[in-house]
Amino acid sequence: MKSQKTWATIMGTVIVLLLPSCFSTNKISVQNLSNQYRPDEHYLRPEFTLYNINDSISLVYFKVDEGNLLFVRRLQADSFSAAVSINCKVTASYDDYKLEDTNTVVLKFSSISNSRHELAVGSIPLKMKAGAIHLLTITTTDLYSKKEDINYIDADKISPDGGQNFMLRDPSNGYVVFSRYIDSAVTYAVMYSHPVQRYYVNYYHRNFPTAAPPFATVESSHFVYKPDSSFVLPAGSSGAAFINLKKEGFYHIQVDTNSREGITLYRFPKYFPNIGEAGQMASPLRYITTNEEYERVVKAKNVKQAVDEFWINTAGNAKERAKSLIRNYYNRVQDANKFFTSYEEGWKTDRGMVYVVYGPPSIIFRNTSSEVWTYGEDRNYTALSFTFVKTNNPFTDNDYTLQREAQLRNLWYNAVDIWREGRVY
Repeated sequence: MKSQKTWATIMGTVIVLLLPSCFSTNKISVQNLSNQYRPDEHYLRPEFTLYNINDSISLVYFKVDEGNLLFVRRLQADSFSAAVSINCKVTASYDDYKLEDTNTVVLKFSSISNSRHELAVGSIPLKMKAGAIHLLTITTTDLYSKKEDINYIDADKISPDGGQNFMLRDPSNGYVVFSRYIDSAVTYAVMYSHPVQRYYVNYYHRNFPTAAPPFATVESSHFVYKPDSSFVLPAGSSGAAFINLKKEGFYHIQVDTNSREGITLYRFPKYFPNIGEAGQMASPLRYITTNEEYERVVKAKNVKQAVDEFWINTAGNAKERAKSLIRNYYNRVQDANKFFTSYEEGWKTDRGMVYVVYGPPSIIFRNTSSEVWTYGEDRNYTALSFTFVKTNNPFTDNDYTLQREAQLRNLWYNAVDIWREGRVY
């Protein structure tokens, strides 16, 4: 198991640089962001979470796996070093490149071998005004290999009750928690940016349907906000409360019940976001099976055997081809979970559906309110495009709805047929 460093243990190797206002004049909204959803183009895989400590200052907490960095030999035969920079830029939106604030940290590491297996954690302060939404662009660069990852975070400082005004920690070690979803019962310490006496929790356990095909007419449905259960968490002297996510579902934590704003934690089945058992392989088949086939697989006494038989039959009884189909299909399912999970598993969402069947798009344009995915060349009439509109959702900022179009029917079935013919689309 990898160990973590606390912020105190790396302070001696952190250099904070306040950079001048030099930022690319190219709006992010006109840049191709397709690498955001391509796992093989994420080299360093840092993690980030934002915490608004007051109306003017926010902290970007980071976690960097030193094992993903290049360690190079120093002059001494038994000494290696690595270095990584994390640069944060604050702008108003994807369409506004005017720089509001910037900050950089440089982390330096040394080792007696050419690799390490520890996690460097810390925080970076940034100025962000209250009453507005900002865009945070984070560039993480391995200073020796020159590889870099770019992450984008929507920083919402409009509501003082929003999720980024809460911090989660693991009470067993005090470390900041970066993910909002888990696959087992754990206890978290939750802290609000201002002193409170109690936290209000609404628990929901819902079975959300799998996304409908891109051409289908979908009736809009309203979420029923009445929770399955509610409870109150008393705050301790430090202002923190402890919550245990015993049951699968999602937990919405608030400090003001007159608002729908708060932080939401998601408890998913074991192994999530990965596929860990045969039963979890059945449901994602919904996108490429008929109704009869799907019912036969999910209701089989031996689901593993039914799933295997489906893929072997699809591959024309060629087991190696079946293995390749399984590997490609379920890798996309797992990646969809990592990229698109909100209050439901990522593969079930509209973006997850398109991603699983078509794979990562060749072009993605994103702005504050939408993402446009293109398969093929930009502005080419033969290219296939999908538009996803961001939904205002108090439980997540990662909820997008596909603009469905009847003319996508044949294109969708063509893609499904390719899978059915034993080929990866």
